[in-house]
Amino acid sequence: MKTTLKILTLSTLLAFGSVSHAEQAQKPAMGEGMGMEHEMGGMDPAKMAEHLKEKQEQMLMMHDLSNKILAEKDPQKQQALKDQQLELMKAHHMKMMSMHHGKHMEHKKMQ
Repeated sequence: MKTTLKILTLSTLLAFGSVSHAEQAQKPAMGEGMGMEHEMGGMDPAKMAEHLKEKQEQMLMMHDLSNKILAEKDPQKQQALKDQQLELMKAHHMKMMSMHHGKHMEHKKMQ
């Protein structure tokens, strides 16, 4: 069971990482659209700590739901947990997209 959880967790992290990497690879090389690492490097330490705490909380919620999904034997309850996890993923994705879009718009205004 723990091996299955580790594989699920690792594959989820790899999927998110490859999506992030693909987004960064599509960005122009010259100035426009810096990668997340560069943006975080310029971030004030308090804001970065807050961002990382939010990311940690997101990860913990996802892991908790994954554990509950894997442990649940009732297919209907398991599906409800999967739906809950999917909604959490959607909300996180929309938040990240709005943050990315806001930074992109700020960059355009500065030009």
